[in-house]
Amino acid sequence: MRYLMKLFAALLVLLLCAPALATSPEAVEATTAVTLPVNSVTVYPDGLMAVKRTGALDTTAGEHTFVINVPEAADISSVLLNASNATIERVVYDANPAYTLNFSSAGPQDFALSYLAYDAGAWLAKYDLHLSNDSVLVRSEAVVSNRGGEDLNNVILKLVAGLPAAAEPYLPKAAPQISQRYAQEASSEAMDAAAPASQVSGELETLYIFELQGRKDLLKDKEIGLPLFEERVPMVRIYTWDAYLWEEGPAREEIRANNTMRNPWPSGQALLYRDDEYVSTITMPYTPSGTNASIVIGPSADLKVEKKLADYNITEKIIEINSNGHKNHTVRETTETWTYHLKIESNQDRPAILEVTDAHPKEARIISVTPTPAETTATGLKWRLALQPREKNAIDYAYQIVTTESLSNTD
Repeated sequence: MRYLMKLFAALLVLLLCAPALATSPEAVEATTAVTLPVNSVTVYPDGLMAVKRTGALDTTAGEHTFVINVPEAADISSVLLNASNATIERVVYDANPAYTLNFSSAGPQDFALSYLAYDAGAWLAKYDLHLSNDSVLVRSEAVVSNRGGEDLNNVILKLVAGLPAAAEPYLPKAAPQISQRYAQEASSEAMDAAAPASQVSGELETLYIFELQGRKDLLKDKEIGLPLFEERVPMVRIYTWDAYLWEEGPAREEIRANNTMRNPWPSGQALLYRDDEYVSTITMPYTPSGTNASIVIGPSADLKVEKKLADYNITEKIIEINSNGHKNHTVRETTETWTYHLKIESNQDRPAILEVTDAHPKEARIISVTPTPAETTATGLKWRLALQPREKNAIDYAYQIVTTESLSNTD
């Protein structure tokens, strides 16, 4: 009897302990939904947005599954999650990806989430250009659009500039490089800063990343203008005249501003001012650091130019050609000579540089030209003239074209 009572007591203890064992942390894997705040956003001009979210969470050691909340605009295939003191065991891709992580130690863990979103944001540069005699104040702002479906508050904002999208779209060439960049970061600590663009191999090296000072707020479906850069840079004022297309002018005024800044000038619309008075709206070309931006202001009355045909002469002569001493071949040789006079007169009280171009037939032979051209090609001439205030100058040149015509054959 005493033996049966002991056996019954032992069975009762096992039954009472069984539920506790079944619900212990070692037997059940918990699933946690995680929404990380946005830390930084990188925006490309063509609509690509690269997003990085960061945060911290207390965990115990061992395996944990997290459902990572991402916006609808995110490309699920580009999602990368990294957590400190953890290795990724598996990922289940769904509307929101589920990550199973194995933590080597308990305590606060740093999380970093990165992904790409297509057509989620864009930006363009706008300029105010203020001209003086030998310099130009270049003032630029970035107009940023947020189409990612959520407000982005207190974020680090980076804007990518590169060759114009018309030359080659950003999307196909930038996305693999951004993914590569995230892959490199995944092996480092979760809170490490993104590697500078100059350290990333491949085509990303051809792009420049503006990182705006301070944190910014980007409201959903809104455009916001933010200061980008401002600097006074040297410039040269040039006048150009295509005498072939515009025989009576006008000369066109052009400025060549030298980008002495470390960053490029992205292409964009520019408002042009002279002495704080509005002149015109122009397109600012993409200008790498250390190069010149050629900006055409438009027709100018500062110089008076005119091209005239000063003389035209034609002569003919008959030539008999003996062929192997057996027959005479008679041809008519025609020589045409064109002489042009180009007049230039400065109407301003300061020196000016004028570049003049003119074209001639490919078969023409230049027989005289004053002054000597700075450049010559098979079909054109180019002069670079330094004009003094109120100076009158001229260019004269002549060319010949010789043609032959067979008249008869005599045995």
